Amino acid sequence: METLRKQKLREFKESWTLCAHCGTCNARAPIIPHNWRELPPPEWSAPYRRCPSFEYYNYRAYTAQGRNVLATLFFDDAHYPITEDLLKIVYTCTSCGVCSDICKATDPLTAVWAWREELTARGAQLPEPLEQIHQRIQDSGNMFGAKQAIQRNDLPQAGKDVFFAGCNVRFAQPQVIDAVAKTLHKAGIDIAYLGDHEICCGFIPGYDGNTDLMERQAQLNVENLRQAGCQRVIVSCAHCYRALSVDYSLLVGPLPFEVVHYADLLAQLLEDKKLAFRESSPAQVTYHDPCFLGRFGQIYDAPRTVIQSIPGVELVEMERNRRWSYCCGSGAKISAACYPEFGGAISKDRIAEGLRAAGTIVTACTTCVHQLTRAARNEGIDVAVKDLSVLAAERLA
Repeated sequence: METLRKQKLREFKESWTLCAHCGTCNARAPIIPHNWRELPPPEWSAPYRRCPSFEYYNYRAYTAQGRNVLATLFFDDAHYPITEDLLKIVYTCTSCGVCSDICKATDPLTAVWAWREELTARGAQLPEPLEQIHQRIQDSGNMFGAKQAIQRNDLPQAGKDVFFAGCNVRFAQPQVIDAVAKTLHKAGIDIAYLGDHEICCGFIPGYDGNTDLMERQAQLNVENLRQAGCQRVIVSCAHCYRALSVDYSLLVGPLPFEVVHYADLLAQLLEDKKLAFRESSPAQVTYHDPCFLGRFGQIYDAPRTVIQSIPGVELVEMERNRRWSYCCGSGAKISAACYPEFGGAISKDRIAEGLRAAGTIVTACTTCVHQLTRAARNEGIDVAVKDLSVLAAERLA
């Protein structure tokens, strides 16, 4: 835990002196190439609306620039008052990463993550929903506090290739397990599923500041996967992918297995001619880039390759896509949990943008599926939201 916290704090403090306070992390204008980089359009032409919390609250304190200023004051003052307003500014950051993608010099999102860890280290009372999630993870091994995961007696609990489902799939989206199993079996891959032996990856506590709890979850999951004989972990949730592929090695050291996202694996299987899709009725879909798969994982092409390989399916891009994709509203499952009205407003905005492109929104993150589906239901919006695995399984040859 100390290594992870100090690393983020060090990265922030070392980079913050480079900030020119130009405001392009949130400004309503194209980004002018700066920091000695020359980038052609559209790489530097960011969308007019780019920072979810600034778009909703309309105060500079809710931007990367404002949060970074407050973070410096907080780190310099051991007795800085921790108020509800301060916590709201910290935890309405969706961690979407647009600000850090714009400003590589300071990587302003590191300030938010370091700030949250410092709040926890100082004994701050975090927003109640986060404390509840922490307790559920410790008591039940999942973010929902559910007693038993969806069981799959047809899948072994040990093997070289293990599907790490994540909390949303294990308790709310069994169709993803069906889809992944069907597709990979078609390609000749025997996958295992740990069921109740899989526990929460710890992403939420890791990114709300409780890295001690994330470290505990990492140790337990790594040991369970090792005992299952795992050589490759296949993940469908972008948050789980980030936790296992990046954070676990920082917390517990080198991993005894490879971590791949399902979208990357599926694209590779198509390239190797191990999978094919059947001709089907024409359909238009649009693709939503999950923040932690796209900007953080740099996985943009693989999901599009899969979609465009399906005969009869046309991919129509949203206005904001790839590196400029907008948050689904989950906000790393943290913002939506603490401030659901804020999260719902972001989701509604993203759904409306998706509908302008097509009637079906496909994404490669089960958390995004959960958030967008729930928002569409709450708002009474008629839109289909599908995980990439489900779309692929429906169209298998």
